[in-house]
Amino acid sequence: MPTLIWVVFIAGAFAASYFFGPTGRLVYALVVSVVVLLFRRQLTIMLTHAASKLGLIKATIDKMPSAIHLARAAAMDEAAKPEAADLSAAGFVDAGAWDIPPMPKIKLTLMIHPADDFLAAIETASSIGSQVNVHTLYSDGGVTTYTNTKLPGPKMQRPGITYVRMPGASVAALLSKARSERRRDEISAVSVEDAPRIYERLYAESIRFRKAQGA
Repeated sequence: MPTLIWVVFIAGAFAASYFFGPTGRLVYALVVSVVVLLFRRQLTIMLTHAASKLGLIKATIDKMPSAIHLARAAAMDEAAKPEAADLSAAGFVDAGAWDIPPMPKIKLTLMIHPADDFLAAIETASSIGSQVNVHTLYSDGGVTTYTNTKLPGPKMQRPGITYVRMPGASVAALLSKARSERRRDEISAVSVEDAPRIYERLYAESIRFRKAQGA
């Protein structure tokens, strides 16, 4: 991902310098700075999609840890509070705010729905804002996930995994679709105490499969 950003930037700087000289290079740098400041999240998402299509995500995936251990955070990330409020209004209860030590830029808020056995993970980062993943776990090891992430999803999913992307969808839309479409038999119960360990397991299983598949 950083490679693609630098390639795009340097190519633009070279073109500006070639056609308009030093003044063009200066104006280009100023314009890029303003665009990055105003549209940082949109650019990050757009470039991530481009990197995925160009096959540049593999290097990023390979660098990610194969396992994580969550650490209790001092407080919920500010960016997660609107989604947390929506989940709370829908019957979810707090399962803690967490840091991911190997990935300090990502903040995590976990919530569960005791009656419906949903596990919700709100992941936030300054570069992308917030995204919500609503998981249902099954006794046979299967997992159904509904997510509103705008980032590209894995090209392949391991057996037993259903991953439904609804980019930019509201919490209410995610929950409505999850309730109406998820498999209803053999749903595993989730609890506040189990939530962090479940998240760690889901991460480890997903990242190991992606590393093995090169995706």
